[in-house]
Amino acid sequence: MNPISKFLKQYSYKFPKGYLDINDSNDFSLLESILKSELGIIVENTELTTLITKSGMFKSYGDVSIDDKAIVFSDIPSRGSVSDTLRKEAYSKLKNLADKSDEITDFKLSDPGKGSSLGRAEFKFNGKQYLLPIKGKGKEENTDTDIKEGLVSMFYVSNIDSAFTEENFDSRISQLQEGFSKGIPGETSEVTGKIMVFLETAQNTPKFINFINQPLSSALAIKEKYPKQKLIRTGAFDEVRAKASSLTGLPADKWNPGDLYVQISDIGDISNIQDVENLNDLFNDSWGGDSKPLVSISLKQEKAQGGKAKALLQKYTKVKDDYNLTKDEKSYTADQYRKGIEELRPKVQALVNGNENIEYKLTSGEVKDDQARGKYAALKTIEYLFSQFTNDKVDDAVVALAGFALSLTGVNPTFFKVTGKSNGEPGNVEPFERGATVGLYNIDGEYEPIEIIDIPTFGGLKIQFLLEKGGEIHNVSLNARNNGTTQGTLEIQNIKQISNQTS
Repeated sequence: MNPISKFLKQYSYKFPKGYLDINDSNDFSLLESILKSELGIIVENTELTTLITKSGMFKSYGDVSIDDKAIVFSDIPSRGSVSDTLRKEAYSKLKNLADKSDEITDFKLSDPGKGSSLGRAEFKFNGKQYLLPIKGKGKEENTDTDIKEGLVSMFYVSNIDSAFTEENFDSRISQLQEGFSKGIPGETSEVTGKIMVFLETAQNTPKFINFINQPLSSALAIKEKYPKQKLIRTGAFDEVRAKASSLTGLPADKWNPGDLYVQISDIGDISNIQDVENLNDLFNDSWGGDSKPLVSISLKQEKAQGGKAKALLQKYTKVKDDYNLTKDEKSYTADQYRKGIEELRPKVQALVNGNENIEYKLTSGEVKDDQARGKYAALKTIEYLFSQFTNDKVDDAVVALAGFALSLTGVNPTFFKVTGKSNGEPGNVEPFERGATVGLYNIDGEYEPIEIIDIPTFGGLKIQFLLEKGGEIHNVSLNARNNGTTQGTLEIQNIKQISNQTS
């Protein structure tokens, strides 16, 4: 008799039915009690795990496990765009489960950055408080950016013109596998290979519906204005980007964030172009315009962050340890991070105190262990950036971050942000004008102050301000926080237009 059978035989009399019923939550509670009292084994969260499993709402995400740090699904990738999409879905399903269940109360989803890049679920289960992010531990081969962008190229030349559903999902996946196994126009053989692996993984797995509908949505939006053209992410695409980087000294995606170009005609010989403005002349300035060879398209997913800005710091130093965590700092204890935080805060305050357009709002309270590294990394990055500006120009540093994150550097060509929709409808298109810049919103020289918010419950800093972009007022939230690994990141968390005109 194996040990499990011996255990069940020994304690079977304690269960109402004379045996352990795995479908009975009361039996699970009793089992937990026996393991703890008789054997000293603590099994936590079995009832919550059982509720999630028995709901049937999460079966497409694999097995679920819960500890004091996270709700983990076995079939959700550990990171990447697919992971983000599936975790967002899982949060939504958990909210629906909470609405239906009397056992889950006070449910809310925290702000991104708290617990994970997408936030965490905060709720009570049978009166016990839970603060848990949803994470994945599946393989990462399906999370590559090439897959997200290459799918747009594939859908652009396919005959699929409506959303994926559970009914058509498998047949369409088979159709795509058969139609594009030998290559996708505008993509390398390597990217085609990645997409074929993705399609093989997605077969018979409708959890990918919302994810795959987004590149389809983007492709449909492009086809509406540019049918029967050519999408490129290699060849002339790489040639133009390399030239721009050499002319501007900027990373190519910060000169022009286009993930792909619509190629309407040949670009000719660009080797002799010595002025970025002449290079920018290759791009059409209106959506639907076709008088120039290229249309630049930046692909975004629903609820995507506005853009990363940390690479701006490379403008001021070649030594990344000036603003990144050093090898020693990565090994700090929580107490060492907290000591470092207390040393950095006065330095940041001193840098902004001479600028009437910035307010540093510090809320007292001890930073928790799991938030300490992110906050320290954020303060180090911000302190370094601000120190590159005189006190009366520190607000310019914040504006520079926003402009860099949005790729509005004053030397950019016109580009169009196409945001895909998970329902498969044609995506939204937002134009960004050539040579566009951003500025801190003001009325007759009076500015709404930039707020740097430093609270103990967030592992970073929130920077909130009003920005003028293209004659329109936008509310911007920029986060300095842990990037999910060992370093900090700077990125626009949210940008929302609040007025049509600044006048």
